[in-house]
Amino acid sequence: APCAAAAADVSHPVKAGLLQALGVFIDTLVICSCTAMIMLLTPQELVSGLEGMDLLQASMNYHMGSFGTVFIAAILWLFSFSTFIGILFYARPNVAYLFGDNWTAQTLYKLLALAMLFIGGLAAYTFVWDLGDLGVGLMTIFNMTALFPMAGQAIQALKDYESRKNP
Repeated sequence: APCAAAAADVSHPVKAGLLQALGVFIDTLVICSCTAMIMLLTPQELVSGLEGMDLLQASMNYHMGSFGTVFIAAILWLFSFSTFIGILFYARPNVAYLFGDNWTAQTLYKLLALAMLFIGGLAAYTFVWDLGDLGVGLMTIFNMTALFPMAGQAIQALKDYESRKNP
C-alpha cells in the first residue's frame, strides 16, 4: 500500500497518509478483532489443539456451517491472489531500478516469482507464514530505518495540512 499511496495524485500528501492509516485501522482493528471474536466464541472442546487457519476454519464451521469454511477459503484465496499481484506490481520497478529495465532482469524476476508461487502452494502453510513474517519483519526494519530521518518532514506536512484545513 505505501507504493500506491506514493503514486497517488492527491492535493496534499497528508491525504494519502490519512487514507493509508484508515486502511491499517480497518485491517488491524476491525477485521482482526472480528476474526478473534469468532474464534473466542467457539466452544473450547471443538477447537482444542487447533491453531492458525485450522482454528479459524473450525470456528467458522461452528458458527456458519459448511458455508463458513467455504467463505474463509474463498476470502483467503482472494487476499492471497491480490497480495501476490500487488507484490509483483510493486516489485517490478524496484527490480528495474536495481538491475536495469532489461529483458533478462525482468524475465528472471518473473521466473523467481513463479517459483515462489509454486513452492508456496506445495509447502506446509506454517513455513509459508513464517517466511511471510520474516519478509514483513525485514521490510519493517528497512522502512523504519529510512522513515525516521524523514519524521520532521512528515510532521511539517501534517501541520501544513491542518493549518490549511482549519484557518
